[in-house]
Amino acid sequence: MAKGIQSIVLGFRLLQAIAEAKVPLSLKAISALSGMSPSKARMYLISFIETGLIAQNSDSALYTLGPYALRLGTRALQRMELMSVATETIHALRQRTNSLVLLCAWDAKGALVVARSEGSEPQPLQFHIGGTASLASTATGHIFLAFGPGDQTWPHLNEELARLGLSRAEQKRRLRALEALAENIRLRRLAEADPMTYASGVTLSGYAAIAAPVFDATQRLRYAITLVYQTDSDHRRKEEFARLTLEAADRASHMAGADMARAIG
Repeated sequence: MAKGIQSIVLGFRLLQAIAEAKVPLSLKAISALSGMSPSKARMYLISFIETGLIAQNSDSALYTLGPYALRLGTRALQRMELMSVATETIHALRQRTNSLVLLCAWDAKGALVVARSEGSEPQPLQFHIGGTASLASTATGHIFLAFGPGDQTWPHLNEELARLGLSRAEQKRRLRALEALAENIRLRRLAEADPMTYASGVTLSGYAAIAAPVFDATQRLRYAITLVYQTDSDHRRKEEFARLTLEAADRASHMAGADMARAIG
């Protein structure tokens, strides 16, 4: 590895301490968090204030991120094309699992397939770009019920259940069950359908789906990443695919600027 400039690495530790703090910091606190002596930390702070990366409150003397740091963050978010990041993520997940991976987004039609990456495993049906996923019976739909805009997803679900010709009592029972399921998914950040089920209630044995949410910098759900795979008697494969799907979605969220600590909490 090429040798870098050590002073820049040390200065970054100081910036990192200030950036990750929830409140402005004193010189003593910055010194402790960055592992520098107060005199050395102050030298870095003076330089960073001149560049606009750090600002000091004239009354409290506390330090926080400066205007240029905010500008850098804004520019980074503007240049972060989440669709591109998410598409690269599903391709990487497909390479690791050799299974079909779908990327779905929410629009007026519902949960919509916007990208896919096909593995070599045979698929029971075609998942077309622009196709929609059932909110009531698919892992993808359950992610949108759990994390999507509730003022849109749940009315859409009511319409879907009504189209199935269910009695009012059965619709209420299904809604209660889906509300409980959505709460569980919020805790796990993962939805599963094994076996896969169509909106009509017909199951597709031998195939399962795992879905996980992708958030943006405002903690808003932007996509669901869904892995479709052939099942077998080895549950270790299912556990591995669940882990890989969640890791892929979390990685895309992190690259989009999402605060995963808040998402997990």
